[in-house]
Amino acid sequence: MEREVVVHLTPEWVRAGQVQGSIAVAIDVLRATTTMVHALAAGCTNIRPVEKVEDAQTLADNLPAGKVLLGGERGGLPLPGFDLGNSPAEYTARRCKGMILVMTTTNGTRALLRAVEAERVLAAAFVNFSAVCEQLAQDTRPVHIVCAGSDGDVTLEDTLLAGAIVDFLCEEQEVALNDSARLAWDCFENHGSFLQGTLELSKGGRQLSALGLEADIRLAAEVDKFHIVPELKRDPLRLEIGSVGIRKGHWNK
Repeated sequence: MEREVVVHLTPEWVRAGQVQGSIAVAIDVLRATTTMVHALAAGCTNIRPVEKVEDAQTLADNLPAGKVLLGGERGGLPLPGFDLGNSPAEYTARRCKGMILVMTTTNGTRALLRAVEAERVLAAAFVNFSAVCEQLAQDTRPVHIVCAGSDGDVTLEDTLLAGAIVDFLCEEQEVALNDSARLAWDCFENHGSFLQGTLELSKGGRQLSALGLEADIRLAAEVDKFHIVPELKRDPLRLEIGSVGIRKGHWNK
């Protein structure tokens, strides 16, 4: 039986109830899911994704003092009064070990929260590509890949990662793809061999360069830097490390 693989090129394209019973993968390459992987690898105990800035501040105020970090951005820039922005390099072991990260970003946290109706929700980036692929290979549920996009627009970098995941799944098993999955797969076939250059070419990459954040692009292009998979847990809603380790690398470009 073919396994359904659906790509949503923006969170707004996810219909109510559509991801129920599935394993969902949330993607925001530049930069939220990349930063989330870095933060958990650096020792954050969990990440609380929040859509609104004021809700993030309220949640942080109600968590144990001295054990919480506020992180995130709007328009690519750190938020006033927050401890950290959305640059992966900020999330060091010195800052993160033993801390709860309350995080809100322009697009990435929205993608995660749009996928919350799925039975499992993973956070993916190029930096944990193979680890995510192996979790998908071990599961049997339909796959829904939710790209963060940018303010409702499709983004090249998220589509590229979605296509890389589709490529892996097509090699592993019989799948039934929606048209957005085929478009993402074509994107990977055309741009996957030039990963960092493609990220730099994208609108998000150009915006980061304009802000002097070129280093974030380089970090986002480090395929398989980490072997961890952030997974969304409930009550309270939080991202934790759901699995660790890979058998082999699955990047074929």
